[in-house]
Amino acid sequence: MFSKYHIKGRWPTTERFVFASCDNTYFDQFADRFQKSFKKQFDLPVHLHLINPHTEQMMLCSQWGVTYTYNHIDDGLYKERVDAVKKFKPDISDEVANREVYWGFCQAIRFWMLGEYQTDKQNVVVADIDCVAVQKPTDLQWQQLFAKTQFSKHYDRVMATFCMFTGDNLQQTKKFADWIEDYDKNTGIRNGVDQLAMAKIFTKPNRLPNGWISHEDTKDEQSIKRKIKANIVFHSKGTRGKSIDLSKYL
Repeated sequence: MFSKYHIKGRWPTTERFVFASCDNTYFDQFADRFQKSFKKQFDLPVHLHLINPHTEQMMLCSQWGVTYTYNHIDDGLYKERVDAVKKFKPDISDEVANREVYWGFCQAIRFWMLGEYQTDKQNVVVADIDCVAVQKPTDLQWQQLFAKTQFSKHYDRVMATFCMFTGDNLQQTKKFADWIEDYDKNTGIRNGVDQLAMAKIFTKPNRLPNGWISHEDTKDEQSIKRKIKANIVFHSKGTRGKSIDLSKYL
């Protein structure tokens, strides 16, 4: 499922930009908020990779001044992966098997894209599409961010939510993408493969300094305010997190 043959559009030529990926559902929910907040607070171009996009969504990207690439998932390849999941887990429903493959692809495609398209002169900020930039970084924070490839962590787990990929670490990023592609060819893409690949390749990951993003749960308005005040990027996990209205903080 991971092949340049399926990728349409143009990868950015700019040396610094913010990058996210999303399917057509998440595009409608989060893409406008994402691009507005990151352009406002980071003052950087935004590039989106769109999965199964509608024509109107690509037109919106152009209106926003957001560059984009896209792919439509190949039905035959997708069915092969779903069948592989069902063979491995014969008791699961068709719905769960489809979700395993679909979620896995949507999670991993942006990191595979980096390994295939990023140049050694490009430094790319990668974020989940439901992230929101809520504060402007200081000059020191900018220097720290662009200094090296680095990730946030939650306890001992390396997180894919918000991370930095520098051009001087391209060899490792390509290994990351190759691991994802090989896993898909040999086993079939699954939910969580991006995290598995990250742990396999980035065995001694650099950690983002405090103040960029927190993975603290946000159960109430007080915890939301605390998280926004203390971090440059806001993100909240799960269904509850995705339903939080952040308009008054933007």
